[in-house]
Amino acid sequence: MSEQRARSAAVTRVRVLAGILLLGASTLGSVRAQHAADDPVATATDGFGLTLGLESIGLYSPGFVRGFNPETAGNVRIEGLYFDQQGTLSKRVVDGSTIRIGVSEIGYAFPAPTGIVDYDLRRPGDGTPGATIVASAGPFQARGASVDANLPLISRELQLPLGASYAISTQTTGGTNPGYTSTVANFGATPLWKPSDRLTVRAIIDWTRTTNAKPLPIILTGGDYLPPETPRGYFGQNWALGHRLAQNYGGIVSARLSTSWSLAAGIFRSIADSPIGYADLYLNTLPNGAAEHFIVANPEQLTTSNSGEARLTGHFGTGAWRQELIVLARGRDTLARYGGSDVVDVGPALIYGGLQVPEPIFTYGALTHDRTKLWGAGLAYRAQWQGHGDLALGIQQQSYTKDVSSPALPVAHLTDRPLRAYATAALVLTQKATAYAGYTQGLEDSGVASSSANNRGAILPDARTWQTDTGIRYSLNPRVKLIAGIFEIEKPYFNLDIHNVDRALGRQRATGLELSMSGEVSTGLNVTAAMLWGEVTVLGPDLKAEGIGSTALGQTRLTATLDASYNFPWRPALSADLSILRFGSYPASVDNVAQAPGATVVALGGRYRFTALGSATTLRLQVQNLTNTYFWNLGFNSPEFTQFRPRGFFGYLTMDL
Repeated sequence: MSEQRARSAAVTRVRVLAGILLLGASTLGSVRAQHAADDPVATATDGFGLTLGLESIGLYSPGFVRGFNPETAGNVRIEGLYFDQQGTLSKRVVDGSTIRIGVSEIGYAFPAPTGIVDYDLRRPGDGTPGATIVASAGPFQARGASVDANLPLISRELQLPLGASYAISTQTTGGTNPGYTSTVANFGATPLWKPSDRLTVRAIIDWTRTTNAKPLPIILTGGDYLPPETPRGYFGQNWALGHRLAQNYGGIVSARLSTSWSLAAGIFRSIADSPIGYADLYLNTLPNGAAEHFIVANPEQLTTSNSGEARLTGHFGTGAWRQELIVLARGRDTLARYGGSDVVDVGPALIYGGLQVPEPIFTYGALTHDRTKLWGAGLAYRAQWQGHGDLALGIQQQSYTKDVSSPALPVAHLTDRPLRAYATAALVLTQKATAYAGYTQGLEDSGVASSSANNRGAILPDARTWQTDTGIRYSLNPRVKLIAGIFEIEKPYFNLDIHNVDRALGRQRATGLELSMSGEVSTGLNVTAAMLWGEVTVLGPDLKAEGIGSTALGQTRLTATLDASYNFPWRPALSADLSILRFGSYPASVDNVAQAPGATVVALGGRYRFTALGSATTLRLQVQNLTNTYFWNLGFNSPEFTQFRPRGFFGYLTMDL
């Protein structure tokens, strides 16, 4: 089947499915509003991070918390239950995510250093049918449509939230950029069965296929300097089209066993399958933009993971006292097949030239096979004295094993059995002020070696980590909350050494001050603002000899965000919103010699809510990177540069049927 026919067939399947969903929703009677009224700024309870629908706000995101990546570290949860995410979760099955750090971790059983990304499953509602249609356009060539419906099969007892989407996306691993498109088709469902108030069973079915993905070129300089400022546009290779398949399946059971005991359990399977992928590398780039151009082709890279958690909770106490005893077991079994890449030198080129080269004939090598197991059993206790304080303690015995079989190398085996503990506490000082403190130990994944490393794709060793933080939450009034806190985190520091091998070069210690404000500061004006001021230092016996600076690569001392939304009192259906991100300068080379300047990124938009065809409808428009700020994105753990997007326009229309 030709590419054009395959794409046409995919569109037809999504249209047919969308028609079925709409027909089911429209023939079952009255409906309820679902997403047209969404406003993430008004919903947020702090400025640290919230994803709602198509939008994210706040200081942190699922891929960045306090200078680290909680997704890579394995700190992902679904409805509070342990989940080893490999394939990306789609909006068909999750409504959004919350970043749990600082005061939001108080009382949260078994928290983790660098925070937790907690995903919320789609809510089925009160047993009435409903559907939401979203049509979006931008930024750049992006466009798409989705249909999400809730079909009550037996009133509230058995409901079927499901949805489908089809889109041309401009989102890549390096950001959103013009010309670097991919085609994304998705289907998901989260059935719910609730035969009584004592038992709830949910399932997760999530399937996303990405085709014709054009990789964003990656720039590495030949010295301690940044790439030159170049025109922003498409400079990729037209034939280098990657394909990916993400699948997530699972089930969650919540049961009230008695008046004192409850059970929550989940089991999940997550799959990330990339049948073919490419990396477009410009190495030893000079200040004038001349570079050595290489194309990396990867054969099928596959990672599958089975994970889950069972949690038994006892609830005790009377009056103002509440106590909980938690017994937990969780684990994951991850199989990864990676490597075998072929690197082809396609000659000298300018990083902004866009020169098309003939598709090379790639010869793939043998693959590395990796099996990682992580199991844990824990016991936790929590005591709450209403109006006075909260104390939680926990301990977890973990068992970590890794077996790696690499071509032409002996089988490697790694075992670690750490005992990890945590303690969090909150003390009510006044009716408006609450102080909190916490100490948490963790065991985290370290991700894989970067695509530009000589050991590209290699899974890095596990990391023992710890975190301590303390602060205060203050209610300025019933609608506005302030949070101020300090933290310290320590974990291994992975980066490229002088031989271009991605490995542990020392330890990194992050210290910082966090500030947050959120709420309705005046009638109709909702604001979330947050700031992180601190540094991530690298500790080691002889950093200078290794060519390592004292500050971790890409870590700025200052990051601040402001998100504001204002509803016009003379026209309540209309609102305007503003988003500002400011970050300071940061090291752009491992030895800290190259420094990237800070920048400010502004987005301006608005919403108009109205009724169309008898249904609640919202039109959302936004200008992203309003001032067309220019800077280079830097790789999370390696000195790899990609272009930050230019000014772009984004909009969508949401209708609740």
